[in-house]
Amino acid sequence: MPKLTGGQAVIESLKAQGVDTVFGIISIHNLDLFDSLFGSQDSLQFIGGRLELGCGFMADGYARATGKPGILFTSTGPGAADSMGAIGEAYFSGSPILEITTNVEQEFLGSGKLATHETKDQLGMFKAVTDWNASIPEVESIPDNITEAFDRFQTRRPRPIELEIPTDLLGTEADVEMLTARQPDIPQGDPNQVEKALQMLLKAKRPAILVGEEVQQLGGTQQIIELAEKLGAVVVTSDGAKGAFPEDHAQSLGQIMGKRIWGENPVQEWLGTCDMVVVLGSILPHRSTSGIGLQLPKDMVHVLLDGEAIGKNYPVTVPIVANSQAVVQQWLGAIGDQDVHKGAAFQDDIKSIRGDMRSRLEETWSNELKVFETVREVTPRNTIFSLDPTVGASRATRCLDIYEPRTYMHPHGWLGLGFAFPAAIGAKVGKPDSPVVCVTGDGGFQYNFQELATCAQYGIHPVVLMFNDNAWGVLKGFQGDRFGNNRRFATDLVNPDFVKIFESYGFEGTKVTNVKDMGKALESAIASGKTHLVEVQTPDGFGELT
Repeated sequence: MPKLTGGQAVIESLKAQGVDTVFGIISIHNLDLFDSLFGSQDSLQFIGGRLELGCGFMADGYARATGKPGILFTSTGPGAADSMGAIGEAYFSGSPILEITTNVEQEFLGSGKLATHETKDQLGMFKAVTDWNASIPEVESIPDNITEAFDRFQTRRPRPIELEIPTDLLGTEADVEMLTARQPDIPQGDPNQVEKALQMLLKAKRPAILVGEEVQQLGGTQQIIELAEKLGAVVVTSDGAKGAFPEDHAQSLGQIMGKRIWGENPVQEWLGTCDMVVVLGSILPHRSTSGIGLQLPKDMVHVLLDGEAIGKNYPVTVPIVANSQAVVQQWLGAIGDQDVHKGAAFQDDIKSIRGDMRSRLEETWSNELKVFETVREVTPRNTIFSLDPTVGASRATRCLDIYEPRTYMHPHGWLGLGFAFPAAIGAKVGKPDSPVVCVTGDGGFQYNFQELATCAQYGIHPVVLMFNDNAWGVLKGFQGDRFGNNRRFATDLVNPDFVKIFESYGFEGTKVTNVKDMGKALESAIASGKTHLVEVQTPDGFGELT
């Protein structure tokens, strides 16, 4: 067995799992870890951010864009705490992030002596926002813990994992047995339930498929397309799964979201006319389903790795705890060359409801539709969009068509601001050949705009499309609706010159005031291959942009 320090054991264990990128920030407590990383720069690139929150969002964006776990290095106490917002978002959205952080020296653990950066209960702090976390007590157990983390990413609902290592262990040598990546046992589902669900599908005359966030992360889009086409089933996507089924497919009705923020959508009631629904990899969160009156068929097959979430918001006819891709593959194998298509009448009905949805958008969000159709016209098919939960992003959910999986990212768990820009950086690192566009507002961008320095230092080049209304626009609208426009308070913002900020980092920016110029500027920014700001000034609100 090789003799390795704790830091070397971490680096070698990550490399054994196929990791090639790490995000994070160096500190006094993880110096030994970074010294170990120094010797592996040829195979393991490091992207250092300016705040752990932003670094966490980078790791999340990398994971969502690539399908591979995002790796995050942080440090004891304040560094670890600063990452919590990003880890919470990843937990509730279902993103695999492995955060490796440090803790005080072993002699101070749980002592309350206030050693440097000592936290009352750091492990407990992370427990609420991780699928699993652990404190590693010895160098020899580092490979086991990291291997366990990667196994969990593939066999459970993807969620963050935190491993913490006392800082003195990182420099301690021990004989370490290195492990190779294991082939995990992917849950296939109860065979009887899988067969029962298949028979329901075959008997159904109007089947619907609802594709969820697990498919976005773990894969299965091509198999679902094949199944939908064989059956002639209608397909919608849940919050977090936009693009997991191509929205220009004739059987797609796009992302199914709520009424209050995302507007009236005739499909929300129309889905209730189907005679069964197969839910693949979605937890069916209350915010975007039950809470907004989504009508689903009485007969439901629910396939999900997280068995505890099945039946929580909707009654389920056939529950299947499994990987969705594995179950769909079984169904396709059983169907084979059989003619199981539901016929032309159902396809005509799907076409009709697509037309109704389009008409409703033109009636209610004509300007917003024009904005995002222009965005789509000037962006390549494989463009990755990273969005903050702003007015513009809420409209993009319905108005911006997405064609490929893992090309639409937004915070759909905690719904916190500040996600879009650092997540775009992480996505660009993971997919350097794909255009990446961050869609944000003036307020949301300022949460993490310091990560422009990360772009400059490492040559990472996302494009920023900012809608600037000099306000917390969503909240300002809600205030006016609830209390009257004369009682709007604390929602106006005094902003800097954003173009000058970009220029100070060696980048460029363009200010525009209409949709036509926005399209030209965005097309030019993408063609440049450089970090570029397209600032769309919307003083009268996003919906007034023409």
